[in-house]
Amino acid sequence: MKNYLFTKSLFTCFYLLLFNTFSYAQQIDARFDIAHFQSENTPYIETYLSVNGNGVSYLSKANGTFQAQLDVVVEFVQDNNVIKVDKYNLSSPEIKDTSLIDFVFLDQQRYQLSEGDYTLRLNITDFNKTEVEIKHEQAITIKSINNGFSDVQLVESYSQTTEKNILSKGGYDLVPFISNLYNTANTKLSCYFEYYSDTDEEVLIQSSIVSQSTQKIVNELVKRKKCNSIFNASLNTFPIENLTTGTYYLKVEAINRDNEVIHAQKRQFYKINKNLKDELVFEDTFISLVDNKDTLKQYIEYLHPLQSSTENIQTKNLDYENVEMLQKYFYRFWHDRDPFNTEQSWKNYLHLVKLVNKEFTNGIIDGHLSDRGRIYLSYGSPNSRSQEIMPKGFQPFEVWHYYSIGNERDIKFIFSNDRMPNEYRLVYTNKFGEINDKDWLNRFEENYYDDFDEGKKSPIDYYNNPN
Repeated sequence: MKNYLFTKSLFTCFYLLLFNTFSYAQQIDARFDIAHFQSENTPYIETYLSVNGNGVSYLSKANGTFQAQLDVVVEFVQDNNVIKVDKYNLSSPEIKDTSLIDFVFLDQQRYQLSEGDYTLRLNITDFNKTEVEIKHEQAITIKSINNGFSDVQLVESYSQTTEKNILSKGGYDLVPFISNLYNTANTKLSCYFEYYSDTDEEVLIQSSIVSQSTQKIVNELVKRKKCNSIFNASLNTFPIENLTTGTYYLKVEAINRDNEVIHAQKRQFYKINKNLKDELVFEDTFISLVDNKDTLKQYIEYLHPLQSSTENIQTKNLDYENVEMLQKYFYRFWHDRDPFNTEQSWKNYLHLVKLVNKEFTNGIIDGHLSDRGRIYLSYGSPNSRSQEIMPKGFQPFEVWHYYSIGNERDIKFIFSNDRMPNEYRLVYTNKFGEINDKDWLNRFEENYYDDFDEGKKSPIDYYNNPN
């Protein structure tokens, strides 16, 4: 039975899929990560496993306490052959009251493997409830690092090593921080990494925290030290209570005497800080490269389906001759919605706008200005879309059906074309907050429940029974 570690949980309930995070049917709630290091020119990996104490089953013990146990299997597969396998039992702390669980328990292992490509397979089973299990696999590459950095390990706590153990590296015992999300309560970030060299050439090792959006060091969070050995271990702690919500990199660099970066490594992390209002800086971000006022005006027009009523008022009062004002509004719009992947969120939306403009244009107005385009951009692709292009006796129509929009269920939209080709207007919906014409629906119901449609479906048929 392998020893367990445990610590009071500092994690929030907000999980990002940035690490391998598993949660099945509100059962086992675990996080898994790996890091590559090297010892005496031999590469090895460390595995880190974190299990939420609330997501496992407990059995009573003879001493009156309760304990959870997990069966863990780690396999390394190469060319369909299992090269190494490790099976062990991971135990939680013994507790007296299962209603007061407020901890996670951690596991760390080390594996030495020959250089090459492998598939790592992880299987976790609840010993007390064997039908509950997790299966995971990922590709890994093992190779020697003759010159350069190990992976950067995030550390929750550390102490000087007094007796060497599984947590010991570089003279410290390191308890891993198995997440890359730091919330408001996390005021410090600690990290550990190693530098390897085949010479004793002096280099400057620089560690810093860099903003993803600006690619610049934030709040002067940088540390430097000289190194002239073939091995150097670094353990650094940065204060992060003044980092605003956003995406950052922990960046490490080796800089030679010519001030050239000869080796670099970085690790992404995320900060949520409810205590600070972000003083937004858009310089050196993606929007700073868009300095044409007509392009910015067009981009802001694209946002209309997503804008709140307050934002609609703001856009009406923008000075469209002021490029900086337009850039700031546009970047704030996307940063407020996704501070972690601001640029990618915009790119994803722009891709949808292009699809909508192609699909719903009528040659006079762009698709995003049409009712169908607005609904698509606001709520996404419908689960079904019923069309009658040439119905007998009445105008062309479409009925869109969404299984759910937010907390609303079974939402439907009817679009009718009584004007020029491909100009459909929204005439009825049961979506709260959308304008609809109930008289139109009543007229439709009166006119098309008759014997003249020769079996063709009316909008009411599709509305009541979507495809």
